[in-house]
Formats: sequence, C-alpha cells, structure tokens
Amino acid sequence: MTVNNVDLKADLSHWLKCGNQSLIDHQVKTITNDFAGNDFEKVIKILNWKNDNLSFCKNQEEVLKVFATRNVTEILQEMTSTGCHDDALIVATFCRSVGIPSKYVAGINKLDPRNRGHCVVEIFINNKWMLLDQSRFNISIFPERSEFYRNNYIVGKGLDSWEIGISTFQTWVDKSNQIISHTSSMFNDSQND
Repeated sequence: MTVNNVDLKADLSHWLKCGNQSLIDHQVKTITNDFAGNDFEKVIKILNWKNDNLSFCKNQEEVLKVFATRNVTEILQEMTSTGCHDDALIVATFCRSVGIPSKYVAGINKLDPRNRGHCVVEIFINNKWMLLDQSRFNISIFPERSEFYRNNYIVGKGLDSWEIGISTFQTWVDKSNQIISHTSSMFNDSQND
C-alpha cells in the first residue's frame, strides 16, 4: 500500500523493530503476552500495567543522573520511572511487542523551552497514526491537532531516545538548545523581512 509516495507497509515494519534502548526481550514478552484484545484494548492494558507497576522517582537529583541513560530492561529491573521519558519508552516498546507500530516522540515546550519538555508515543491503530500521551492517558486521533503538538517543538521521533540522539540529560539540553537557537533565528529573520 502506498500513501503520498510512501510504502506504508515498509514504513510500518520499521516502527515494529527494536531499538538499542527499546529491546523486546524475554521480560517484555512475558509481561505483554497476556495483553490480548483489539489494539485499543491492548493499549489500555499497557497503560494500566505502567500505572500499576512503575513507581515514580521523586529524587530530582537521581532523575537528572539517570535521565535517558537506561534501557527498557534496566527500567524494568528497577521498576522506577523518571517520568514521561521512561514511560514513553516502556509504552512504545510494549506496543511494538504486541504488534502495534510505535514511535517515541520528544518535544520541548514552546513557551518555556529551557525548562520543560514532554515525551509521548505515536501509535498506528485502525490504519492511522494517533498520538498517545501516556502521562495523561490521552489519545489524539489527529496528532497534529493535539495539545502536545500545539505546545511543543518536536526534538525528534524514533524507536527510542537513543535513536534521536538523547542518551543523557546533557544531550537533552544540547538538543533543546539547538532547537531554541534555530527557532530564535527563524523568528529574528522574519522580523527583519
């Protein structure tokens, strides 16, 4: 099937693969093996599992230290999430494990780009990409109209954060600064026209 000159089947197969940070190992398969039903039911089961099983790390110093450094296996061993980054990584990996093509998406806040960002998952269900905000238990059937897209510049989309170049808190800051610099220069250029 081809849509807008893109081979949809080939594109979707990419989003079912494992990334270096998002391996679908025995532990992931064991957890997701019981997530039966249609794709929406599977997503709900994944979100409920995340909510019921991952504790949130409240120590900000520890969050900054481990941010984006762990893979799915390590997160599951510790059963602790640093927030939306780890949650999106787990959800995207679990979705792929049950056959739902998924993209890890990172964004920085347009109004407060130096201090805020958010990570979500895009899932392919019913022949359409939808945005799943795993932190807010929200699915937007038109991602480009979602609150996430309205409020954030997209830092990158990939199988996981390592694939888009985010592997520590510092690499997150560096990527954010690149986008801030780029959008500032675009704004300044438009002011000079």
